[in-house]
Amino acid sequence: MEKIRGNPSDRLSSIRAYERMPVESLNTLLKQLEKQKRSLENQVKDYAFRLEQESKAYHRTNNERRTYLAEMSQASGSHQIPKRQQHMEQLPKMKENLVKMGRFNLVHQKTANAKKVPVKRVTRSNHLPKLNP
Repeated sequence: MEKIRGNPSDRLSSIRAYERMPVESLNTLLKQLEKQKRSLENQVKDYAFRLEQESKAYHRTNNERRTYLAEMSQASGSHQIPKRQQHMEQLPKMKENLVKMGRFNLVHQKTANAKKVPVKRVTRSNHLPKLNP
């Protein structure tokens, strides 16, 4: 059963107003209300149809997006692996070139690194001096 909202005396007065109306006026009002009901039902059906179409379009577009992302990821991944391999293959060649030029000497590198002075530590932010206002 439908809940009655609002003031019961207001509802009662509106019912009494309808009781005083002629039958012909009530029939006209009923036809108008039925027409309005059909119009609202058609509007709801139209919205439901549009919502379904939009939902299908969204899922279709989202699936395409996922497919493109997967393809891009595959293409990017397959492109980066040869780059890494190429870079790794170039390292020994670069080292050989440095040795040939006399710029790379493993013994010299170790002694040079041992002679380096330790790097000063950076002060932490909570140990900074206070500023005078």
